[in-house]
Amino acid sequence: MAYSSHLNSSVGKASGGKGSSGNTSGVSQYGRVVYVVLTLDDPYCENASMINGVYYRSPKVPADETDIRKFPFAYQGSAQNRTLPLPKEMVTLYNGADPGSIDNPGKTRVYWKEVVNVWNHPHHNAAPDTLQENWKDDLLKGFPEQKTINPLAANPGDTLIEGRLGQSIRFGGSKGPASLPSPNDDGKPVILISNGQIETTNGSDLIKEDINEDANSLYFVTDHIVDITPANSKRNTYDVAPIDPKNYIGNQIVANAGRIILNAKEESVLISAKDSIGLSAKTLNFDANDYVCIDGKTILLGGKARTAPLLLKQPVIRGLAMQNWAYELLDALQSLSAAMSQAVAVNGGPVTSLIEEGGALQATIGTLRSSLSSTLSNKVYVE
Repeated sequence: MAYSSHLNSSVGKASGGKGSSGNTSGVSQYGRVVYVVLTLDDPYCENASMINGVYYRSPKVPADETDIRKFPFAYQGSAQNRTLPLPKEMVTLYNGADPGSIDNPGKTRVYWKEVVNVWNHPHHNAAPDTLQENWKDDLLKGFPEQKTINPLAANPGDTLIEGRLGQSIRFGGSKGPASLPSPNDDGKPVILISNGQIETTNGSDLIKEDINEDANSLYFVTDHIVDITPANSKRNTYDVAPIDPKNYIGNQIVANAGRIILNAKEESVLISAKDSIGLSAKTLNFDANDYVCIDGKTILLGGKARTAPLLLKQPVIRGLAMQNWAYELLDALQSLSAAMSQAVAVNGGPVTSLIEEGGALQATIGTLRSSLSSTLSNKVYVE
């Protein structure tokens, strides 16, 4: 595809150095990007102010793009928000203040403002110049062209930020072709952040976010239904389980990804809720360097501990209290065994059977007493 001859670029034609344009008009013009400077050690970068700038050419006049330095240069126009152009894309150009304008107020240089939306597509808007030698090779200079990146459908009044590789942020809330379900009047705000959109068979169909199919999602909603499918929906520890995520309507934040990591590199992670915090997974693993502490008015271990009648609930045994009770029992049995070892019949003779059992009982008591201290855990404690 040849470039469009109706586009022209008169900005920056006056002499005055790299990207300088003297006192020409500030009316926006267009240039075809030949090369983008990304780093300070780039062979075509002369100083730090050129980073993210572009070498460009007039789209009106054919030119050999192999000699980069012969083309005029446009500096990055925005200090905060930018979408870097790709080679072969069109950018709008304008004249702005030159660093030397402090001493020479009339001195300007050329800046690029934004990519021209030639194809109305977020992936790229490059048009190959078929007059260039080997123009099919490395068409976008290292940028991976993908046929399955799709533009988002918009709702009335939406603000959409779309990356080139299927990332997006939607500020919206009105009803439209891509809105979330809401049983109430529209107009409640939503922010939908998505990274990695659903797979499609082409890159032209309008799509909307899908919290279950997109790679990563973070939704901020106020009065909408988020149709998320939980990875694990077990809620057996509840008397009354929370509303299913697919049926909940209200103010919430919903995140979905292949893996989620919360890390506080300096202090703590604090999670609190007015009603409950529900955790469900194949396994729950708690690791601590010092201790794990669980506190509550009642601590229930196991689903049956929650559902059993009060008289049938099984409380845990307090270790030290049980140990002291066992020592007292062994002391009593020790005294009993000693008496048995000296048992005398009515006729004054020894009671052989009791004497034998008393000796055996004393041996057993000694074994039990020596092993009793090892029955207590060195890790788990209860009140």
